[in-house]
Amino acid sequence: MQSIGYIVGIALLILLADQFTSGFMKPFFERLRPCHDPRWQGILFNYSGCGGQFGFASSHASNTFAIATYFWLVFRTHSSQWLFLWAAIISYTRVYLGVHYPADIVVGGLVGIASGFVVYHLIDKLKILLQATKEPRS
Repeated sequence: MQSIGYIVGIALLILLADQFTSGFMKPFFERLRPCHDPRWQGILFNYSGCGGQFGFASSHASNTFAIATYFWLVFRTHSSQWLFLWAAIISYTRVYLGVHYPADIVVGGLVGIASGFVVYHLIDKLKILLQATKEPRS
């Protein structure tokens, strides 16, 4: 039962963090990615392809920080803190490759951290409700 909770948690994380950045923030703010911004043409070299037209906020940062936060809260171990380094490295590559500005990463990371907390607490409440329904009534 516990592994199903992890799977549901990850699915909710991706749904919340990714859809909030991709489905709401990018179309709402319409901030061009550096690789699509005419001001950077001829200056910026993009190694990996540019992706969609808009980049605020970073879905990579949102998803990786959501996963790091969720697993840190679930496992509460010192080693799970290394996931934040992993998320930061993934996020840094997005700036290095010219597909995001630093602010895109910061806001995406904050959305991810908030998503991780929200999903963790939702799963926790769901576990309490499921456990209460399994207990025999007197």
